Amino acid sequence: MSRSVNFSEMRVVKLLESSILRIKSRSAVAAIALLVLTASGLPAQQLLPLRITTGTITIMRMIQWVAYEEGIYKKNGLDVDQCIPQGTVNDMKRILNVTSPAQYTCKPGGARSPFSLSGGTPAFLSQAVDPATLAKNRIRAEGDPVKSVNLASVQERTDYVLFARKDITLPEQLKGKRIGFTGRLNILEFQALLFAKAMGWEPGKDVTLVEDRAGTIEGITSGRVDAFIAGEGPEWQALQAGYKPLIDFRAWKVPMASSSVNADRAWLKDNRETARRFIKSLVDTIAVMKKDKQAAYRAMAKYYNITDPKMQEFFYNAWDFPPKPYPAVEGLRNVKVMYRGIYPELDKYKVEDFVDDSFIRELDQSGYIDRLYK
Repeated sequence: MSRSVNFSEMRVVKLLESSILRIKSRSAVAAIALLVLTASGLPAQQLLPLRITTGTITIMRMIQWVAYEEGIYKKNGLDVDQCIPQGTVNDMKRILNVTSPAQYTCKPGGARSPFSLSGGTPAFLSQAVDPATLAKNRIRAEGDPVKSVNLASVQERTDYVLFARKDITLPEQLKGKRIGFTGRLNILEFQALLFAKAMGWEPGKDVTLVEDRAGTIEGITSGRVDAFIAGEGPEWQALQAGYKPLIDFRAWKVPMASSSVNADRAWLKDNRETARRFIKSLVDTIAVMKKDKQAAYRAMAKYYNITDPKMQEFFYNAWDFPPKPYPAVEGLRNVKVMYRGIYPELDKYKVEDFVDDSFIRELDQSGYIDRLYK
């Protein structure tokens, strides 16, 4: 059981309230209504091709393989070519000691995917922060350098956990210490900044935030950091090594923008029907996974070679997907709050200019999503 920080969830939210605008009422129903959907899905139609590369050891990415395995993409009129990047394959071996089947690994030189189910925060910051500033500070943004727009967010509130050296048993003991995170501008750095703000600490003075791309307990055991924020794979690894979470950010429920569907703006302009079918596939898959954990287990076993029942259960329970994955507008506003002191140019932008909620909104306002859960 992780320890609670000695302040309420309300205090964490209040730290941000003064700078965060509430999401405005959703706009009226789109002029063009959805196609009428039958119980079996979309009517017979031509399959539209779409290449997708998955990544990162997380249930957020496994959702794509459930859609593939359960025939959800094809039901919605998509002919999907999907693969796992070599970097993710390497991380799975390094962190989980699992080797995914070679036939599902991306081949070198493959076509680029117009979609990425990846961090909404780095995708936003990599576009809004002055490139010269990134270069000057030697920041390699993890967001897609292509101008993108957020169509949906499946991870819209704080997630993951913080592990510390075993002799550190209280959050207050991290004052003056080093906290690791995997990359600049990503959601782990965001949560490190959020933690420091909640504790009333100034990064660089009261606590040192260290970019440690390994992102595992090896950062602690080697002495590079005193604590680190762990994603799902590293969390599993740390738990198996006997570490206990010091902070569980899932309990904070602070809006953030993490795993999101980020679409190439130029591609989206001429391929909105493909995007519509993909977002509907995402919504359908979330409903399937909520109702049938075995669907998730089958995908884990087949495409990631995760066959250990305890590991399967851990990943499945790591996150509760939102049934209506609207783009994380409030989370992006929080990003502006947390980073504006570092990158003042963020104030020039409205986060609404980086999202397009029309696809989710159509499904929601038609009643389609609600019917999936009846």
